[in-house]
Amino acid sequence: MAMSDQRLNEKTLGDLQQPNTEGEHGHDLRAASRRRLWITMALTGSYMLVEVVGGLMANSLALLADAGHMVADAAAIGLALFAMWMAGRPASSRHTFGFQRAEIVAASLSALSLVLVAGWIFLEAYRRFQTPSEVQGLMTLSIGSVGLLVNVLAAMVLKHSAAGSLNVEAAFLHVVSDLLGSIGVVVAGLLIMAFGWFVADPVFGAIIGLLIMLSSGRLLWKVLRVLLEGTPSSLDLQRLCQRLEQVESVTGVHDIHAWSITTGYEVFSAHVTADVPNVEDASRLLQHLRDVAAQEFGITHITIQLESSSEGCEESHHVAHPA
Repeated sequence: MAMSDQRLNEKTLGDLQQPNTEGEHGHDLRAASRRRLWITMALTGSYMLVEVVGGLMANSLALLADAGHMVADAAAIGLALFAMWMAGRPASSRHTFGFQRAEIVAASLSALSLVLVAGWIFLEAYRRFQTPSEVQGLMTLSIGSVGLLVNVLAAMVLKHSAAGSLNVEAAFLHVVSDLLGSIGVVVAGLLIMAFGWFVADPVFGAIIGLLIMLSSGRLLWKVLRVLLEGTPSSLDLQRLCQRLEQVESVTGVHDIHAWSITTGYEVFSAHVTADVPNVEDASRLLQHLRDVAAQEFGITHITIQLESSSEGCEESHHVAHPA
């Protein structure tokens, strides 16, 4: 079957290697995410200056920490919007997957910016523990309460789009961390007003920093999994290989690779050995295998090479069937 395999590959692999397009539904989701990001930027950006001025006037670290986080929110959302624009650019001979990875790069930069914000908060909290400062509780409580409302609205706006994109999830985590920070500001303001506990301000500032570190660590782990081309967490590779081997005429699957270009854009390639008598049957078999991977496992970009045996595959590129 060697010659027929060669002709088949020349004839069909170009088609097989084309990714499934997002379609109208995918474009609608991207447009909706873009609108929600713009709304969230307007909400956070408009209140950011209020918290900066209020934090300086009230001498509140918790309030300044929340304002600093809002600055990071606005930057992260702007970065997410730019990455969406980049990801929408067409593929070319120099960038055969287009700029889909721009969203992953943006997510990683957002996560790193969260780490920097948390570091500044920890440093300032340590300084204030050493030298406690008087804080205006009423102003801290008032501004923090309004900030909490703004963050709740922003989180509600982004929630529905966060699950479908690491890029949007990064912006959403910024907002959620800021929401938790606003709760800390409100509690700190109440304690200062009720008991005069000025130490509550750096305590809750440090708690905000810890929450930011936890959310950024989780996001960085997801980003690294994509950048290191790990198998998508949503894909059961063992079940996929078993399902392909259950197809009639297939005798084995080897040289298996699965990774993500970006969120929702999974790639799968494999060599499939099969016993088929002619090119027409082989063509039908290839299409069936591709349908299984795309329709049953949601893979976007599929490349399958049909072979009569596994002989000739280089061992350095030979990935065994998942155990």
